[in-house]
Amino acid sequence: VSELRARGVSETCPLCRAALPPGPEKLYDLAGRVFMKIARAVDPNRTGTWPALSASQQEEMNGAIVMLQEAMDQGHILAARSIGDIYFWGKGVAQDYERAMAAYKVGAEAGDVGCQFALGIMYYKGRGVAVDYEQARAWFEKAAAQDHPNAVCQLGVMYYDGEGIADAETAQDAHVRHLHLERLAAVEPHRVAPRRAVA
Repeated sequence: VSELRARGVSETCPLCRAALPPGPEKLYDLAGRVFMKIARAVDPNRTGTWPALSASQQEEMNGAIVMLQEAMDQGHILAARSIGDIYFWGKGVAQDYERAMAAYKVGAEAGDVGCQFALGIMYYKGRGVAVDYEQARAWFEKAAAQDHPNAVCQLGVMYYDGEGIADAETAQDAHVRHLHLERLAAVEPHRVAPRRAVA
């Protein structure tokens, strides 16, 4: 299917005229619509806490996860982040740090700054793994290299507290860089990596 799409065939098979399965972008879009529909229904005030889903909502959520998984398997990095978030926060599923980490790793290794930061948090706080400051620092550094303000801040905290590396000068530099990125985000939000909540 991916070879056909690369040749410009997007909707139907040129031989049998059967509809091709949706590509990763379409799967991600469809899953996102289902997810947002459920989110608006169960958490209209966006508190972040979801109650148990109704049977029909659960069926829709399960379908959305399947679509996201398929999109991720086809290389859609934001789908990887979405799956990670769903399992990390337990949105419509039981909280599962192991699945969250697996999805975040796919995105992080492909360069997604949000997934890199999320992995840093998981290692830093011991979510589903033993606390590992070296791994946390490595992922925070990758996200900070892409100007993720919270990763820069977290590195400064780690340096200041001596978690991974004790270096007061580096901690101060990280703090100053974090403040710069926060100011930049206030003036030009499109130039700074998207924020993520810290667990």
